[in-house]
This record gives sequence, C-alpha cells and structure tokens, in this order.
Amino acid sequence: MQKSCFLLNSLFVFSFASLISFQPENASAATINLQNGTATFSQQLFGGPFTPAQAVDGNFGDPNGWAIARSPDVQNSFSETAVWETETDVAAGNLAISMHFLHSNPGHLLGRFRLSVTTDDRSTFADGLGTNGDVTANWSVLDNAIVTGPSGMTFTTLGDDSILAGGTVAATGTYTLNYSTTIDNITGLRLEALEHPTLANNGPGFPGNGNFLLTEITLDATPVQETVPEPAGILSLLVAAGFGVALKNKKRNEVCD
Repeated sequence: MQKSCFLLNSLFVFSFASLISFQPENASAATINLQNGTATFSQQLFGGPFTPAQAVDGNFGDPNGWAIARSPDVQNSFSETAVWETETDVAAGNLAISMHFLHSNPGHLLGRFRLSVTTDDRSTFADGLGTNGDVTANWSVLDNAIVTGPSGMTFTTLGDDSILAGGTVAATGTYTLNYSTTIDNITGLRLEALEHPTLANNGPGFPGNGNFLLTEITLDATPVQETVPEPAGILSLLVAAGFGVALKNKKRNEVCD
C-alpha cells in the first residue's frame, strides 16, 4: 500500500511540474502575398497605366504603383476603390497593413482611406482589371486601427472607420495600420480612397488635383494563439483539485499509513 501511495504522489508531482514548466509558443508574423489587383479606376496619364497590380509587385521604385488622376480634366480625382486577393487564407488575429508612398513628386500620399477584408470565394471578385474592375464582395470594415506614419503627420479615425490623415504632409512615407480581427479565413483586402472637404480639391490624395501614388501595399498577419493558463493559474487549479482528492479520501487514510 505504501508503494502504491508513493507512485501516486510521484505521478501528481510530475504532472504538476510538467504543467507549470509548459509555456505557449509565440506566434510569428507571416507576410501574406497579395495578388490579382483590381480597381474602379487607374491612371493612364504621365507614363501610366498605374494600376493596383503594380502596388503588389514588390517593386518599390519610382514611378510604380496605383494612381488615379483622370483625363482630360487632370485637375480632378475622385473616390476610387482597389481590391486584392490574398494568396492564402488568413486566420483571425493581428493584421499589419503598410502603405508605401515613394513617388519622387513630393506629397503624393493618401489623405483619407478605409480598409476592409472579405472571406468570399476568390473566384467571385478581383478580376484583375485596372479600370472598371470587379471590386464587389461581402466586405467587413476593419476598425480600431493603430496607425503610425511619417513624423509630423496625424491620423484621425472618423465615424465610418475611415482614416483621415493630416498635420505636416511628408514628401514620401509609409503608413502602417495595425488591426486585431476575429474574422477567419480572409481571402481579400479592399482599400477605399475617399474624398474629404479638408483635403485639397476634396482629395482623396494631398496634391492639388487630389491624386496620390501608392507605390506598394503589404500585409503581415499574426494568428491568434490558444490561451494557456499561467503557472499561477495552474497552481490554483491543482490546489483546488488536491483539496477535492483529500476530502474524497479522508476516510481512506490508512492506505498510505
């Protein structure tokens, strides 16, 4: 009986030690390739076309990317939308979306914009057209953005979860937006370039004609990890379990005498 009791106690101690020594692995961010860029309109002027496909081609050179100046009235740019498919499904978790504006003509940054994701089948949206492309899907607007950008610039979240940039507009720069989302199996990303009365000519970009040049957009995703109890929490659970076992065996103390 004493030998059996010793084995039981040893097993309990081993289990306890194993639990408190276990630590969850840290999830690492993965770069998600974007493909099949599609837009409501892409600029044809000044060496174009400048399409959303160029904004995901890995080329950070200039001029390259998505722009929206119209012809023949180049003094007007309007709200336009670009979408991309994710190459692989993206799990729920943290999304880091970076937009790089590197045009040599200074100040060609976005003034107001909004980001959304979809879980629709890839065959139902993003047909690869730079103008009059299929951007229709069941889009979910990303909210509660944490935004960083060039020094001196400000970023305000509006009531529709769009972001309005302001402050001292940089010559070039990168906006990085961090979101936490519970949406799983993401298949696509949407960028809406939106007008606003505080911007020159209503925007959506900062230049006088409302244009911008999105050189490159990138997506990094970190999936949610399952929560593992901290050692202190495990200890509390085991202590509680131990009391339960002790009470249950109160009348059988002679087994370990």
